[in-house]
Amino acid sequence: MNSAKNTKPKIALIGPHPPPYGGIAIHIQRLKKQLEERGYECVVYEMGRQGEPSEGNIIRVKNPKRWLPRYFFFAKEDVVHFHNPDWRMRVIMGLMGLMGKKTVISIHGESLNDSLKEGSWFRKQIIKFALKYTSFVIVLNPRIEELALSLGAKPERVEVIPSFILPTIKGEEIVEIPQKVWDFINSHRPVISANASKIVFYNDQELYGIDMCIDLCANLKHAYPQIGFIFCLPNIGDYDYFNKMKQRIKKRGIEDNFLFQIKPCQLYPIIMRSDVFVRPTNVDGYGISIAEAIYFKVPAVASNVCPRPEGTILFKNRDIDDFTSKAKDILNNYEEHKKRLETITLEDNAEKIIKVYQKLGKGVY
Repeated sequence: MNSAKNTKPKIALIGPHPPPYGGIAIHIQRLKKQLEERGYECVVYEMGRQGEPSEGNIIRVKNPKRWLPRYFFFAKEDVVHFHNPDWRMRVIMGLMGLMGKKTVISIHGESLNDSLKEGSWFRKQIIKFALKYTSFVIVLNPRIEELALSLGAKPERVEVIPSFILPTIKGEEIVEIPQKVWDFINSHRPVISANASKIVFYNDQELYGIDMCIDLCANLKHAYPQIGFIFCLPNIGDYDYFNKMKQRIKKRGIEDNFLFQIKPCQLYPIIMRSDVFVRPTNVDGYGISIAEAIYFKVPAVASNVCPRPEGTILFKNRDIDDFTSKAKDILNNYEEHKKRLETITLEDNAEKIIKVYQKLGKGVY
């Protein structure tokens, strides 16, 4: 444990860390930075990364199934914060909590609900066990909070804390953006951007709505011939679907208007130079990138599949007509929408998470 001279708990963050760049990875990267700036000792355990060595306090775990049982007995950190959606690993966090270790689970997206839908009665019982004995549960919105409470999580140990943490603008991260992206932005107007961590499917549909972004660009081109759409995809994932989408772009006649940005790099420099940001996901928990856009005062449109950050313009999920209508309204009344965002201030949620760690270190929970 910590000495009397250092009362700050040592923190373990278990989950992805860039690269590649995704919402949870960015969240962990920024949280780690905030902790270190405040004098906390912090270690990131990154699961399942093959062929890459560990770097300082970023430990890359190649075989999580073998590593986690050992970590259960020999964890040296005072607080273990788990971000992985795997329900079996969450059960181990519950066991660690039962044995007296201070554990935190962050439930991102629909992972908790998906674990229940896909599982048996027995799985539900052990998930309830995990939530009951985990020291603290962080959820992204009230709907997930209600589900966690219904499964036995203790009300005083559950809190809604959105995953957005304020970005720090760094010149070296801006320089990492390929020059062709800046050339594309400079030669198109207006510019719309969107992103995905990689191509994945949910309910037999591509989760991030790449097809809808392509159709939106084509629909808007009639009124805005010089429109540019940048879709950031740092990890392609499904190459067959990716090639299918490139054919869709060609078929819709927007090859000069639509750009896939596939180099792993930060998203925020592109958002800063965009006129509109969109997130047509068919499932979500919050949407860090939406909060990022609103923080930079860039109007944002997102599907209505979950509670979104204040200031988001919502459209009906998978409804391309409503999606197009909302985007057109922003472009046609742009200064009005920009002015509306000036009144919105987003909280830095790192502070709330660190307060949870402080209370756990003092034995409050």
